[in-house]
Amino acid sequence: MNLYEDQFSNKHDFPRVESPSKFLIIASTGRCGSHMLGHALHKTDAFGYPLEYANLANLNQWKKKLNTVDLQDTIAELKKRRTSPNGVFGIKIHYSHIKEFGGFENVLKCFPDAYYILLSRENVLQQAVSLSIASQTGGWISGQQLVSEDSKYDFKQIDEALRSIILDNSSWRYALAANGCNYIEMDFDNVCNNLTDSVQSIASFVNCEIDQSKIPKQQVTKKQSKQRNIAWAAQFSSDINKNKELLCDLKASFFTKVKRKLSE
Repeated sequence: MNLYEDQFSNKHDFPRVESPSKFLIIASTGRCGSHMLGHALHKTDAFGYPLEYANLANLNQWKKKLNTVDLQDTIAELKKRRTSPNGVFGIKIHYSHIKEFGGFENVLKCFPDAYYILLSRENVLQQAVSLSIASQTGGWISGQQLVSEDSKYDFKQIDEALRSIILDNSSWRYALAANGCNYIEMDFDNVCNNLTDSVQSIASFVNCEIDQSKIPKQQVTKKQSKQRNIAWAAQFSSDINKNKELLCDLKASFFTKVKRKLSE
């Protein structure tokens, strides 16, 4: 996997601070549009630079760069570097990243009284297809060098991605609701089609003022969706309709994953 190298550049650091006054967390899943939203928020200079700092591959590189030992030390240093002048520190956390913190309790401790944006996609099948393609090519986000240009339709891989996304979205909703977290939900397509209004809504939610001239009017990252995604989604729907037993043939391992996630 090739890393998104630009994230490590010092040019993205803000003036150093002792500690943030507010935290914004984009609660996400793979390929839900969080990279696009994070970059849009970064352009305003009001939400830090919300990136996947807890992604294990990124985290290991950050530890080398910052000469830190573990996640807590690394996040502590990033808070000093990546907090915007208004005191807001932003981060993207996929539900799968929570294990790097040692559980959701530690997320709460690391980012007390955080504001959460639960970002999801209404078309979860398209997201699952996108996840399948990204896992094969290594192209998770725009600006990232591909590992391979080749990808092939894989029914099982898309099926597993679809189940995982649905489970992670539900797990996020459960964790946020059960812990009384302050959060709002946003849909990927609505954010894309109404980016300026969406950024303004987030600013109102976090209760911070932003320079209106810095709010992007269109996506600041390259859209990756292609005709291949549409074709694969149609193929998957065709294949699953032919397999009447698939939906009732849930393996025990799936329920094991559910129990494990709910206990995190």
